[in-house]
Amino acid sequence: MKTVLGGHGSNGMVNGWQISGTVFARTGFPYTVIDNAEGSALNANNFFGTIYAVPVAPLGLGASCGAGAAYPPALHPCQPPQLLANLANQVTPNPNALFVQSGCETGFNRGTVPTASSPCGGSTVSFSQGRNHFRGPAYFNTDFTIMKNTKLGENATLGIGFQFFNFLNHPNFGFPDNYNSDQAFGRISYLEQSPTSIVGSGIGGDAAPRMIQLKAQIQF
Repeated sequence: MKTVLGGHGSNGMVNGWQISGTVFARTGFPYTVIDNAEGSALNANNFFGTIYAVPVAPLGLGASCGAGAAYPPALHPCQPPQLLANLANQVTPNPNALFVQSGCETGFNRGTVPTASSPCGGSTVSFSQGRNHFRGPAYFNTDFTIMKNTKLGENATLGIGFQFFNFLNHPNFGFPDNYNSDQAFGRISYLEQSPTSIVGSGIGGDAAPRMIQLKAQIQF
């Protein structure tokens, strides 16, 4: 989007202003919960595919995934943790977990639920998670540029202005940890990088916060 502000006459303070910007917006991308530990255990049997985690019950809509899942402190992770810690620094299966405990699968869509005495001592369940049942956070970003162009003689123009990348300083959170065998399962540990920034795109630098640069250009 680009707008040039000006008018008739020779008033250099009024003519030559240029405003432009970009807007990026999308819904959250889908993801699947993976049992990485079970998949690694099956490597010994020459199976190298991806193992989807087995639900303990039919799955409803996924929880809201955003700032509350950021780690630390991850007060509202995108997925209920598989394990809960107690005051004795011991862990027990979480009764609200959506998936059977890692290592309790008895087939690709079958497993056993935990009991008070054993993580795999309960009844057998058989539910299919399906692919891409959950969604990560949505994305929104906007850039803004304001320039003042001044004529330098007959054939040259000097432009000076500011460029704002992630103008609103809006945080865009990445995917949550989707390995149910991980301690950080359901937590988000990084921010999505802006497709436009001073340091470029996809080079590994932290381009997520708002960045401002002074721009000067001469056109002949």
